[in-house]
Amino acid sequence: MKRILGITFLALLFINCKENKKQSDNNKDLDSLSTELVKDSLNESVAGTKKVISNNDNNSADYWIFYKISESSISGTATKTKTEIADQFKNIKISIDDKKLKVDGICTFEYYKSNKTPVKYYESSKTAKSYESIFLKNGIKLGNEITVYQSMYPDKVCELPWDEVLIIDNVIVVVYDDYLVFFKKGNNINEGDCYIQTKITNLPITKKIINGNNIWNQLDCTVANLESKDYLRLPDIKEIKVFIIGNFNYDDFTYTLITLKNNKVISKKDIGFVKESTENTVSEFTEFEIDKDYVFSLNTKSKKGDDFKTIKLEKFKINDDGLIEVAK
Repeated sequence: MKRILGITFLALLFINCKENKKQSDNNKDLDSLSTELVKDSLNESVAGTKKVISNNDNNSADYWIFYKISESSISGTATKTKTEIADQFKNIKISIDDKKLKVDGICTFEYYKSNKTPVKYYESSKTAKSYESIFLKNGIKLGNEITVYQSMYPDKVCELPWDEVLIIDNVIVVVYDDYLVFFKKGNNINEGDCYIQTKITNLPITKKIINGNNIWNQLDCTVANLESKDYLRLPDIKEIKVFIIGNFNYDDFTYTLITLKNNKVISKKDIGFVKESTENTVSEFTEFEIDKDYVFSLNTKSKKGDDFKTIKLEKFKINDDGLIEVAK
């Protein structure tokens, strides 16, 4: 989690704000193999339908869907925002069967699969260690083996980033615009999985809690098209989920309140921010707290001479429909 360094006032206000397919048993004798084939044949007859196995049949293929983007770029040379990249990859589905790897609507190739150690793949221990750290920050264990999928035929290679597809810790990884893009098994993901493991912070929530070192957690998905993944999840209001997303990646950073119902955004409001007039000089900021009755109190202060003076006080609450309304 990035924090703005060198701002004394901020320090007081916002501290630390493969899958590999299993190989058949080579020791299985011919009699056992024949028995299995007979069983399969009988099963097909009972079903009364001749089943045709196709390379494009997802019943016979593993498939992955877009999961998330790495929290930061690899070397800081990205040219696109994470939102732009997410929009580009969010509807992509990847399937892998016994022969082919298919990126729906983009390309398909008959693959050659190899397993490599991280050191062999990244060509140095230092680089492998660096990537291990990046993967860990994104909840992925690099381990001792990387599965690499490449086109078997040099003249049938897909365009970047699909020329080489990796599986690490049962997650598909491709590199795009200096970011790592992750895909998870499609049959393990549904619309609500993003929130299942999120931690709830009980009310009241004070400035001390907000500025705490260990209170902010990391989401595994994007909420309301916000790039940041740092969050506080508040107790639900009936069917309404309530999140505060902290954006700590820029000099002017914000806290954004999000309410969701059936995983759709109902309300979005910036409830805390810091503005800088010049480098490392704070000109205005908003603090907030939430009491035990779910009333939000916002206090906006602006610099007047050497001091900060309150210029605006605001109170609001969230109703049962997830909408924000003024609190008396």
